[in-house]
Amino acid sequence: MEDRKRFRVGRAKIETEGGGNFERYLILKDHVPDYRINEWIDLKSMVKLSTGREYAYKLAVFFNFLNYRSKDIADAEVTDVLAFVIYAVYGTGDSDVFSLKGKISFSTLNKYLVVITGYYRWLDKCFKTRMRFEDQKRHVSKHAFLYGQIWEYDYEDIINSHIRNLKGSRSHIKWYTEEEKTHLCGGFSTLRDKAVFLITLEGFRIDEVLSVCLNGYDGETVTPSRSKGKENDGADIRTIVLPAEGREMLEQYIFTERAYAESESGVISQYMFINLKSGKNQGLPLKYRSFWESMKRCAGRCGMDAKKIRTHSGRSTKVMEYLEEQALHPEKNITDAMIMHQFGWGSLKPLEFYRNFNNKTIARAAYDKLHKEDIHD
Repeated sequence: MEDRKRFRVGRAKIETEGGGNFERYLILKDHVPDYRINEWIDLKSMVKLSTGREYAYKLAVFFNFLNYRSKDIADAEVTDVLAFVIYAVYGTGDSDVFSLKGKISFSTLNKYLVVITGYYRWLDKCFKTRMRFEDQKRHVSKHAFLYGQIWEYDYEDIINSHIRNLKGSRSHIKWYTEEEKTHLCGGFSTLRDKAVFLITLEGFRIDEVLSVCLNGYDGETVTPSRSKGKENDGADIRTIVLPAEGREMLEQYIFTERAYAESESGVISQYMFINLKSGKNQGLPLKYRSFWESMKRCAGRCGMDAKKIRTHSGRSTKVMEYLEEQALHPEKNITDAMIMHQFGWGSLKPLEFYRNFNNKTIARAAYDKLHKEDIHD
């Protein structure tokens, strides 16, 4: 049978000038690397190789879908993305071409849209030029209008209209109770992992926590060196004040476990959190996967279901703590602007992904405010 998947993912080792090498994922079209795609994949791989891998595989699926519709990458339109969404939800079409096995989850479909729109946003910028002509109008690629449509389009409505046909996301603990937080804090086997966990409870994403450098902690506040994979350019990086418990744990780790690992390995790292175990990786920056595995083992020791553990729940929990305080204590004047700063948002729209609509504390506070006169009577 003829192979109809024109786009596939490959893996390459690239030599450096110093004689070493690094790995990269790339997309092949008819077994040949496609430069239009791989420059963007390469950019995504610089911070984390696994991100490049995930983005490459998802783009390859979409590009094979375009090929099935006899569309070139450069000719894609919003209607093609919408058709892909419908295909992903209902599974119509040729599965030998698209490689989507079974029913897709809501979160996975959202990830596809993040990757697709991110790629076309990058293309949109790349095809624009600063060339000026007599009429002072900017020269734009003939495809730029299409690219702009793709990444600016709001796909939320189309997803919501078909939401019942999507399988549920994997069940996990999204918000910790006070008891769960206490159990987890007592279940880590290293001061390092407990310190990382405590910082996530202040609203940082795990990648932000792992990016913190020694000079990003001043004894009171913590400032990551990157956010959402982007290095610190002073724009989207925020500073958060650590509570006493977090500061104490962090400093204990710095002067005991970290100092010993650095001395034993001889590796001097700018990053706050490093590998502690003796071996070739000792002293190197701690990776996401290592912390996640450690967190699952911690959950198991605490009697919690390790399969329901994720690294992002500290952030979700902090969101709800802010909303509870806002509802219960209006005199504290916790403004929306303060919440946006704490979580690094440009608007309150992302809050809806973190909100717990079954929160009884907020429900009671809302009820009390609505029935204030009845209570006094």
